[in-house]
Amino acid sequence: MTSGSVYLDHNASTPVDEMVIDRVVAAMRELPGNPSAIDHPDGAAAAAAIEGAREHIAKGIGARPADIVFVSGATEANNLAIKGVVASPRRTEHRRVITVATEHPSVLEATQHAISAEDVIVLSVDAHGRIDLDQLEAELRKGAALVSCMAANNETGVRHPLSEIGYLCERYGALFHSDLTQLTAYEKIDVQDTNIHLASLSGHKMYGPKGIGVLYCRRRRPHVALEPSIRGGGQERGLRSGTLNTAGIVGLGAAFELRQSRLGDADNIKDLRDMLERRLVEETGAWVNGDRASRIPNSLNLSIPSVEPFALMRRLTEQITFSSSSACSTQSVEDSHVLEAMFGAGTERTKNAFRLGLGYGTTEEQIERTAELFIQAVADIRQGRVGSAA
Repeated sequence: MTSGSVYLDHNASTPVDEMVIDRVVAAMRELPGNPSAIDHPDGAAAAAAIEGAREHIAKGIGARPADIVFVSGATEANNLAIKGVVASPRRTEHRRVITVATEHPSVLEATQHAISAEDVIVLSVDAHGRIDLDQLEAELRKGAALVSCMAANNETGVRHPLSEIGYLCERYGALFHSDLTQLTAYEKIDVQDTNIHLASLSGHKMYGPKGIGVLYCRRRRPHVALEPSIRGGGQERGLRSGTLNTAGIVGLGAAFELRQSRLGDADNIKDLRDMLERRLVEETGAWVNGDRASRIPNSLNLSIPSVEPFALMRRLTEQITFSSSSACSTQSVEDSHVLEAMFGAGTERTKNAFRLGLGYGTTEEQIERTAELFIQAVADIRQGRVGSAA
């Protein structure tokens, strides 16, 4: 992050915690062996470190270590979950996949490429970003192999009702996959209690390293059968062959250790988020995008009337790091598909949306500074003044 700037893009990527960095560096120095080569001490030591991390991660989400499959990140996990279920020879009764219009592109695109269009059901959301459980149940009655619905939206922070969705999936015999990426760092989750069969996690959204993630894949009651995404050496139960990223996995395990002690501080982040929200709503007329009663504590998505987000970014680029839209759509400048699903295409609310993502390192002083900078920038833009903020 830029020295002296306020970093408010934690939804896109979190800073790696110093303790995690120390563990990663130590693993790179001290664990040179291939973890598949357990017939010699160096390989066995690397394998033991991986299994230790697997245990920490499993405990953190209420799973068993045998359910944890290491992958490169949540995008790969989403693809493995969706394509793996659809391609599995054990899922012969139904092929339909139900998902939501506001899902991450890695879910929407994986679904579109896995099966024919008529077998993909994309649920709409209301203006608060919420799904209709009655609509979900109506589609489940027709039969489905899989429901894929994220725990919390990456742009608005809106939570979906995981327990209710899990109950409906169990009732109608569908598997339930959830992308937990945005939720994991800030809220508790138990995949058993919520009846989640498949779940995706990413290290760099929870103060761990980039390039490492997890697919939780339940092995009992019911056993989830997947077709492998990468074939070769048979690593990770044959679902994802290839030499494991020992240092990255150790770092992810360390991030889960750190998470346990930090979850109690999430209310402080919420208080800071609400403080910033109040200032910007009251003094700029900003609209809050998403269900204000059910959001993860760090997320704030706003639209300011007559103020384009890129104008704000140009003025504040040296002072505040934030996002005008999802960081996973960087190849072209397009309106957010999440906001379009909520408000329609081409609306002022959709075009003017931007996201502020707080984190555990965010301070009250930074929030006060951010509010002042935004309020001044909005006033300058509305009055036609040019140039960056002082």
